Amino acid sequence: MIIAYTRTYSNKQQSDNQKNAIEQFALKNNIIIDKWYHDTRATISRNKNNRLEDIIQKMKAGDTLIVADVTRLSRKLMEIMHLILLCIEKKITLYCLKEGYTFEDNVDSKTLAFTFGLVSEIESKLISTRTRESLEVSRNKGTALGRPKGAPKMDHLLAQKEQIEKELNEENATYAELAEYYQVSLSSFKNFVKENITNIPPGKNRRGRKPAK
Repeated sequence: MIIAYTRTYSNKQQSDNQKNAIEQFALKNNIIIDKWYHDTRATISRNKNNRLEDIIQKMKAGDTLIVADVTRLSRKLMEIMHLILLCIEKKITLYCLKEGYTFEDNVDSKTLAFTFGLVSEIESKLISTRTRESLEVSRNKGTALGRPKGAPKMDHLLAQKEQIEKELNEENATYAELAEYYQVSLSSFKNFVKENITNIPPGKNRRGRKPAK
């Protein structure tokens, strides 16, 4: 079985570009896609685990997974590494088109996967070190850490206003899904939308799923 997977974090154009790239690759290599899967920011936020991992777990040896680029696997380098190794372990061929990567059960693929893992480990340590150093500098300067007392809790939502508006309109995400994703209470998110976003098509139940007809 040949599976194509796309993932978008913002607008529909990303999904179209990924699908076109995969279709062109399939046409060029005489490949017929048996099944398509697509995840959005909203569906990702609802699932505690990476849904792509569940898809890979159900695939069999000899199957093929195609993504437009390696970042479609995940935004976390450690998770990308895990999924690549899972494909190799299950003898699933993984194509990452933009980078030209092909992961199979061979020495070259395992070496490349090991390199990903090494980079991920180094990146994690560097981030941890930079964070500790930054906090130490702030303490030495007498800077108060954390959110200032009495500061508005929704400042980060205001910074993402344009993106949130797209998610409500183009991706049809619900209030509950977005509140969970942005890590704020549902009531706070509703107040933010009420006070800051007016361009919402009428007749949509944004507090949950679309009402049944």
